[in-house]
Amino acid sequence: MRHSETGPLRRLELRRGRLALAVLAALTALALVVAPARAHANLVRASPSPGTAVDPAPPVVYAEFSEAIDFGYSSLEVLDADGQPVTTGPTEADPTSDAAMLVPVGDLADGTYVVVWRTLSVIDGHVIRGSFAFGVGKPVAADVAVAVASIESSPAASVSRWLLFVGVAVLIGGPLQVLVQRRGSQPERRRAVERRTALLLLGGGLLALAGQVGLLGTQILVLGGDSLLAGFGDVFGAGQWGALWIGRTAALVVALVLADQASSSSGERRGTVAFGGVALVGVVMAVTISLGSHAAALSDVGPALAADLIHLLAVGAWVGGLPVLLLVAWEARHARSDGSVAAEMTEVAARFSAVATVAVGLIVVTGVYSAWLQVLEPERLWSTEYGLLLLVKLALVAPLVALGGVNLGWTRPRLARAGVAGARAAKSLRTLMVAEIVLAALVLGVVGVLTEREPARQVSGDVPLAVEGVGASGDSRVRVRVVPGRPGPNTLEVDVVSREGGWAADAEIELQFRYLDTDLGTTVERPVRTDDGGFAVETDAFALAGMWQVLAIVRQPGAFDARVPVRLNIGSPTAIGVAEVDAAVAVRFWGMALAGMGFVLALATLARQGWAARVRQAGTGAGFAAILLGAGLLIIGPQQGVVPSAVNPVPPDDASVSAGREIYEAECVSCHGPAGRGDGPLAATLDPPPLDLVIHVPLHPDDALFGFVFNGIEGTGMPAFGERYGELDTWHIINFIQTLPEAARG
Repeated sequence: MRHSETGPLRRLELRRGRLALAVLAALTALALVVAPARAHANLVRASPSPGTAVDPAPPVVYAEFSEAIDFGYSSLEVLDADGQPVTTGPTEADPTSDAAMLVPVGDLADGTYVVVWRTLSVIDGHVIRGSFAFGVGKPVAADVAVAVASIESSPAASVSRWLLFVGVAVLIGGPLQVLVQRRGSQPERRRAVERRTALLLLGGGLLALAGQVGLLGTQILVLGGDSLLAGFGDVFGAGQWGALWIGRTAALVVALVLADQASSSSGERRGTVAFGGVALVGVVMAVTISLGSHAAALSDVGPALAADLIHLLAVGAWVGGLPVLLLVAWEARHARSDGSVAAEMTEVAARFSAVATVAVGLIVVTGVYSAWLQVLEPERLWSTEYGLLLLVKLALVAPLVALGGVNLGWTRPRLARAGVAGARAAKSLRTLMVAEIVLAALVLGVVGVLTEREPARQVSGDVPLAVEGVGASGDSRVRVRVVPGRPGPNTLEVDVVSREGGWAADAEIELQFRYLDTDLGTTVERPVRTDDGGFAVETDAFALAGMWQVLAIVRQPGAFDARVPVRLNIGSPTAIGVAEVDAAVAVRFWGMALAGMGFVLALATLARQGWAARVRQAGTGAGFAAILLGAGLLIIGPQQGVVPSAVNPVPPDDASVSAGREIYEAECVSCHGPAGRGDGPLAATLDPPPLDLVIHVPLHPDDALFGFVFNGIEGTGMPAFGERYGELDTWHIINFIQTLPEAARG
């Protein structure tokens, strides 16, 4: 009879293993092809730039954020020095971006103005408020008060997310361990463990349900403010938060029904279906969590969303399986201390360790990758709340992993001993597992708080920033660094290098500053040599935000003067302090992460203990395949099309502007009109209407304008001209349309 059961059970185990590998393969494929959306919509660029002075006054105030925003719940308000609004119309969405908006303003007199902004993230539903100041005609007043961006949240939201994370981990790891541990276990103890596990799953589901209810309540309060009714009406229509909440709740109800069936199921097949269904529902809930996470906020920088999902599933497989292993050990504590019980416990621990080893490896690899994406700069670990919480999380994870290592390397080998030694090892195993469960719960609590905080990469601050530019002429190369790179007082650091390797000690340098947007007079500064051989000077030459040219004239006895122009964008987007992710670096880093995950899988499945033979072989093969794919990504890198320069490399001389005008008149006048006001003969037939270039061109940097012309604007009538005209003509077009705002003023 026992032999007749072994064959079907073994085939069932192999099918489970193949299913697990199929899921892993699907996740790997997802990791390679997924393109995440662009959580927390913080300010990354504005026009006028924060803290800068402009002249003349702008017709609109523009703000771009770090991710897609819900325009129905986001707004800009511009106030004068007396706190009175100066806007002349409602906030409008920018047709060129799902993460930017603008608001028209009246004729602004010279003085300081404060822009108050509010955004609702389409991705995670978080509401952020902040403000910044700009000046018209003169610098920003020293006593103006602005608010650092802050998230509207509460401790209740963090607790709710903690309950949700704990519940989902139990729903993923609990049934997985039940299915893994079925092979070879004693029928009576197996049934007792499964009944208790079903109750555990019901408890985990109820924790997740409490978390869901708490998240709904806090979101209603955030959106509704004083009106709970308004908040309830908004919560399911704002962004994707409501849809994800509904989907997760529906999946949770299914999980509770299946867990109840598992608790009353007497047949093995029905129990397998019920437990497998709960695990699958847990995976679905994890997907909905990742879709509303910080990872989903990144755009075009690698598969951050896939890394987050793999990380979450691995946490569930490890942490959620710990209570089931504890139940197995608890059921075995009253069994006779004979060899069969010791052998069974040894096998149970080996199977759990096999799963846990892979899970911990995946957690480490994907955790490092995700942490890098959300922090980027090491100093943000200790200078931001997000970074400090991440360090606390790591401080709790370290002893958690250490306890797992003790169980793997010390406790498990002693379980096989009969008599008192085996009983002591089993007792130690139970004690250490309780400690692991407590630490895991604390880690998930920190993650609940972390999810409610602004990612470190998006935190803006008053740290000294800089704008850099490099120029070359003949044999000479000049690098100019401006700190902090905003209008007003700045420190200039200048490095000058010749092809021969440097300049004589008696060389002198003169800097001529010219504002490229207007006919401001030229300012001259003579920096002094520093101890490291460069030059430095304190200057007030940068009076306005915008593009400046610094002409470095280097004079050396017995040699011709070297004249090297350097262009600098003063008050550029980098002055806000939000760190930007380099997509090329992110993709190569993902190649390293994918290879690391493959190494973990291959190394773990090479061990014979705890794995079925075919599962072990397939796992090893999949691991080596992931290593090869990762190595390929690391070597080849991202496949990119035309990447525009950050600053227009084509000087806007008469020839370039004339060439751009010819193309504009041939291709663009029919929609944008001869003066660029969006009033061409075809304008009335387009929805949305063509942009008013007089307003919109000054709002965007050179590379963004290049993208609009070269690639077109999705969702509008703006076609792509790149294939027809190429890069050079695209820059000619940009040089011409950048003359339209000045022509409209004059």
